[in-house]
Amino acid sequence: MIAIGAVGVLCAAAVVFGVGMASAKYHLADVGGWLTSSKKGELVHVNGLSGKVDGKVTLSGTAGHTMRVIQQGGVVLIVDETTGVVSRVDPAHLNVVQGVSYRGAAGMQVVSGSGAAYALDQMKGNVQRLDPMTLATAGDPVSLTGPLGAAAIDAKSTLWVPVPTNGQAASVLSGRPGQPVGVGRAGDDLALTIAGGAAVVTDFTTAESLVLGDGGIRVKVKLPSIVAQLGKGHVTAPPTSTEGQLVPLLAGKSLIVINAGSGSVSSVSLQLPEHKLMTPQVLGQRVYIPDQSSGSLLVYDSATNRMASQVPVSGRPGPLEAFVKDGLLWVNNPDSPKAVVVDGSGAHKPVQKYTGKVPGGPENPIPKGDDQGQDNNQDNNQPTSNAPAPPVPTSAPPVPRIPTHSPRPRSHKPSIKPPKTPPPPKTEAPKVTPPNKPTNLRAAAQPDGSIKVDFQPGGGGKATGYKIVLPAGLTATPARIPADGPDYTFTVRGGTCGTEYVFAVAATYQNGDHESEIESDQSDPTLSCTQPDAPSGITGTGTAQGARIGWQAPPNAKGVTYRLQVTGPKSYTKDGISGTSVTIPSIWKNGSYTIRVTASNGAGGKTGSATRALRGPVRTYGIHNGGNPTDVSYVWSQASSKSTLVEEIKNANTQKVKVDCQKIGTQYNHPNGKAAFSGKLYDHITHNGHVGYMIGYLPNTPHTPWQELAGPTIWECAG
Repeated sequence: MIAIGAVGVLCAAAVVFGVGMASAKYHLADVGGWLTSSKKGELVHVNGLSGKVDGKVTLSGTAGHTMRVIQQGGVVLIVDETTGVVSRVDPAHLNVVQGVSYRGAAGMQVVSGSGAAYALDQMKGNVQRLDPMTLATAGDPVSLTGPLGAAAIDAKSTLWVPVPTNGQAASVLSGRPGQPVGVGRAGDDLALTIAGGAAVVTDFTTAESLVLGDGGIRVKVKLPSIVAQLGKGHVTAPPTSTEGQLVPLLAGKSLIVINAGSGSVSSVSLQLPEHKLMTPQVLGQRVYIPDQSSGSLLVYDSATNRMASQVPVSGRPGPLEAFVKDGLLWVNNPDSPKAVVVDGSGAHKPVQKYTGKVPGGPENPIPKGDDQGQDNNQDNNQPTSNAPAPPVPTSAPPVPRIPTHSPRPRSHKPSIKPPKTPPPPKTEAPKVTPPNKPTNLRAAAQPDGSIKVDFQPGGGGKATGYKIVLPAGLTATPARIPADGPDYTFTVRGGTCGTEYVFAVAATYQNGDHESEIESDQSDPTLSCTQPDAPSGITGTGTAQGARIGWQAPPNAKGVTYRLQVTGPKSYTKDGISGTSVTIPSIWKNGSYTIRVTASNGAGGKTGSATRALRGPVRTYGIHNGGNPTDVSYVWSQASSKSTLVEEIKNANTQKVKVDCQKIGTQYNHPNGKAAFSGKLYDHITHNGHVGYMIGYLPNTPHTPWQELAGPTIWECAG
């Protein structure tokens, strides 16, 4: 029985939706996206370049249901979250060709990507592989510890699943579970994003983002402490894939952008309305924040550090769905006829989903073939309202105060804040209009240990210049920025890696016969360093003292410590290493080893990895206990006296052999019956061009008793 509760395996379209295969074929735009119209029970395809609807699929009996579309490559799946029916759309014929019904739709997630598809029962923790074309189950389900977080598939077809209960990210490839990766503590609040094809897990509890790779964590990024301070549900990350390497987080009024490739972080405190805001999306240099309270997109331009003009979607409150596909941002209100598509330059095109003069629409229905049995349900093709939508506001609403939330316990160092400027003495009212306080303070740590702090003038009255308000012990250049800039950026130095700092910028202005100033809000807490690069040049050598592992330090290695993890026939892990080499006495078995070295500082870490074949040293030993000159000593093909004989050595006590490893094999009992000549240990030797195994009491190796492995002096054989 399928653990996720499938109650039907494959249901023909005529059974699930009452549709068959259309006789006509249609060509939809190659650059396009599928959008839902929940009120009409429709799925529409939009040409991304023109913003025009070029095809529709009617989903009979689904009007008013919550629908979710999953589109990747040529596979288009529809999840009816009200009934639990998962169906595949045939884009060529604009119809539903098959579906599978599941129990418990509210606790089920279906994911598709990179040629793979899975259904997850998020509460029970079961993961079932699906055929993405037929939706048939494939293999046995994988059992994880529920409840599960939102899952996604990376560029290598690996399914990644956050498992908060265990503080892990589980992986499934081709329906088989992989080794889970520990990303936090049990019970931590975890979220997953696929960025640039790689899995990125953000731990909101510890304020860390982790980029996963083969074998574990590749990059660890320390985030501003405000992420941990906000309560659960107040920090969001994209639940689906992003086409680039940038991962945007919205934490209260703060926008945090992580580069999954370099591990860099920037944080800007924005003036945002107290609305119902969704997870931000990145396209090009702009970050788009869906605002469900106004039915529009808030736009932040990272190149200019300014809020740009809002993009209208529906112009009224309501749900918004946003995703990036084909280099375009798609934003849809499933409850209205309106959507929008935005390109990389920031230009946008409105979408009218209820257009009928398209294939599959009421004015151009799908032609019925002999096997066509679809009920078009014309009632569902009528607009629900002809009332015009309310006008879209042309300016941003007034900025309310962002509510504060109870902070979580945290272990990082406290933020160092600049000293509060004492209130000026009471004087007469200024004779001039003061400038507004500076806005959009953005702080980003640099690889050289400095912090870039940039801002934007707030407008208002005339400013005479700008100066930065610093914590004690830090310095900034320039000391002052002219009113006309043009570059509104300070470079701050003198910080301690691992310590957070906050800043403010004051606008100065001439107030009668003296200069006054007005101070900005404080910046987000920011570290004064970035994580080091990954170690390189990883080596591994077998020695008589154990495995010797070495690596080259990254260029920015000041204050760095290392974590070493070796896995293979034997395993080893050690944290807090200060040097660039380690000898491991416990590793003395020949074989292939994966070596991972992580360089870390207060801002996080990056991991370098290599696979190395480790073999113990080969040494020459004389033979003893070989009996009389006429006696024969034997060399066998395996670690067994009953295996094929390789060589007979006469007068063995006068001979020498090369020993490269030892192995525990089958029991050997000497004909003399003495216990001292009985045991299971064999030496792997080379003698006169013959290679094989010799019982361990013959080579005069320096260890006792001979029945036991002699590592690390002599390594254990592989296998």
